[in-house]
Amino acid sequence: MKVPFIPEHILGGGIFPLYIKQNITKKITQFLRTTNTRSLVHYLASIKIVRKMAAQNATEGKSSVVSETEATEELGFVIDKRPFTSVKEGKAEVLFPSSHDVFYNPVQEFNRDLSVAVLRVFAAEYKKLEREKKKQAKLKERTLALRSSVSETALEIPNVSNVSSNDQERAVPEAPNESNASSNDKERAPNKSNASSNDKKITTLDAPDASNSCSNNEIIALEAPNASNSSIIDKEMPGKEVVCEGEKILVLPPGIKDEEGIRILEGLAASGLRSIRYAKEVGGVKEIIANDISSQALECMRHNIEHNKVAELVYPSHSDASMVMYQHRDPSKRFHAIDLDPYGSPHMFLDGAVQCVTDGGILLVTCTDMAVLCGNSPETCYTKYGALSIKSKACHEIALRIVLQCIESHANRYGRHIVPLLSMSADFYVRVVVKVFTSKVRCKETFSKVSWLYQCVGCETATLQPLGRIVINGKSVKYQLSSGPPITEACFHCGHRHLVAGPIWSAPIHDREFLKSLKESLVEDDFTTFRRLFGTLTMMEEELPDVPLFYVLDKLSNVAGINPCKMVQFRSALLNAGYRVSMSHAGQVSIKTDAPAQVVWDVVRAWEKLHPANRAKMTDDRPGKRILEKEIKTKISFELHSDANPESKKRELLRFQIKPEKYWGPKARAKTSLFSSDQEEKRSRNQGKKRKCHSDDNHLLNKMSKDEVNHQIKE
Repeated sequence: MKVPFIPEHILGGGIFPLYIKQNITKKITQFLRTTNTRSLVHYLASIKIVRKMAAQNATEGKSSVVSETEATEELGFVIDKRPFTSVKEGKAEVLFPSSHDVFYNPVQEFNRDLSVAVLRVFAAEYKKLEREKKKQAKLKERTLALRSSVSETALEIPNVSNVSSNDQERAVPEAPNESNASSNDKERAPNKSNASSNDKKITTLDAPDASNSCSNNEIIALEAPNASNSSIIDKEMPGKEVVCEGEKILVLPPGIKDEEGIRILEGLAASGLRSIRYAKEVGGVKEIIANDISSQALECMRHNIEHNKVAELVYPSHSDASMVMYQHRDPSKRFHAIDLDPYGSPHMFLDGAVQCVTDGGILLVTCTDMAVLCGNSPETCYTKYGALSIKSKACHEIALRIVLQCIESHANRYGRHIVPLLSMSADFYVRVVVKVFTSKVRCKETFSKVSWLYQCVGCETATLQPLGRIVINGKSVKYQLSSGPPITEACFHCGHRHLVAGPIWSAPIHDREFLKSLKESLVEDDFTTFRRLFGTLTMMEEELPDVPLFYVLDKLSNVAGINPCKMVQFRSALLNAGYRVSMSHAGQVSIKTDAPAQVVWDVVRAWEKLHPANRAKMTDDRPGKRILEKEIKTKISFELHSDANPESKKRELLRFQIKPEKYWGPKARAKTSLFSSDQEEKRSRNQGKKRKCHSDDNHLLNKMSKDEVNHQIKE
């Protein structure tokens, strides 16, 4: 039996996490039951334990994994002089028990950086909306107060002679126009000589009275995106501010509790790295609940929270993530932002998530079960997400749209609906950010936002059919079912059959205004993955919002059996024909266009005319031969178009993942046992266990072939 690696704290009697002590005690107890004390002493003196190093090399500069050990020949042990392995990312440092394999994948730092940037923008927008609500509430109170002060015999709206000049300035309607807003600004300005009409008042955070609160024209914001904006920071103010839409925004800096800030829930926090980063890098936060069902993870979280000195903001929770969310369904207890990043599918958490997020709050959801979402197991995809996946060159965007449809389906059950802000396919996962609103009327529109997907098995031409449509005639709004199917039994282009998948989300998957705000908020020094973040967001901004899915140039050429043209030539042909075209962040050779499939194949046929394919070797039922035999009905020109190259490529932005380190993909599920080496022995021992035949079982009947079974039945 192997003796585990023993940390110095166990040998020296120091403080060590309880769960590690319990596991070691249990293991040693089992060992003592099978041997005597003298044998144990001789055994410990003779062995030498080799510790497994679980250090990971980071893909980008700031991430690092450090560990220290010291060999002591006299004892025959490798004693861990430092009881934890440290992982640094962003402004957080997370400690893992040194006897554990470090469950940390540096590739996902991009995911966490994006989440930090999203929450920064959301926290600023939340402050802005809350201030506008308070402003409107004050205006209503003033208007009601003025109306109640008028005599019963007077008109509902008082004359100028009955109201003092001071009251005239304060009498503002519920929805003020620009002139009223400007007059209100003048009333609040202490001195015209000290503040121009465009300048806004900057206040400190130290004074608690109402006179020092931000004016109506101030908006809360985060860090300045460039040097010009950073010059406006008030030296007396511990927070940061930035000009946004001509107005100033003030925010408490990260790490300081904001009683009027947002509440964040991380449902599956593990080591707490993500929550700690939110606390140390996102301003305007009231509290962060870092929850995990594992008691080992809870101990690790508590230590990391204390180590990073964020106990004022981050509160560890030991519970099932779904139960935490169900317990916060009451509107007064709801969270403003919920982050779900499970190992695999998040489908079991979505029902609770859509109920415990505030109206206008956001959900950040990650799915790593890409094999299921990309068509390898359509039956499993249906059980988890309520939609059938399909194998396709655009499978990663289909995966995004399946996840959005699933979240919308859960939200509709409670009279709520989603608005996608950002949908990203990266590395080995998909990540979506959606806002959740309450509106039973908008829920009726959902069936026009999801569609069935018909895909040809020959040429992979995709056709979408919405589940329903909305007919608006003046004030009349009617919801009708779609007529279909939109295809014939055989594909119009190649004559092959179709497969059916979905339903998938067919409405826009990004919000361009949000993407613009997100790009402007990025600070290069704050993110190791800044270049990739900026490039990916730029590509998302360039995507055609109203065009679902995309073509892949390599696949089009492969179907037709021709040498592919350059991407810029194909894009130019579509642009010259009068159609829009863009790329997709989900594919390096993707072509997203509003041109009909007939026009796309006309471009392929036109290129084949210039570079003929070997049709003699094509069989009659090959899709490419039937496509090339059809007549070209569109005037095609391959002359270079000025918009053929996207701006992201012209500016040489980092748009796709650089080839990372070895074994950069998804890691195995986290292990909480100290004795992981025993797991390897057990796995090796049980390999092929069901197929092994023991000598004592020779009398048992072996598996019979189908013919033998039929023969016995006949007899």
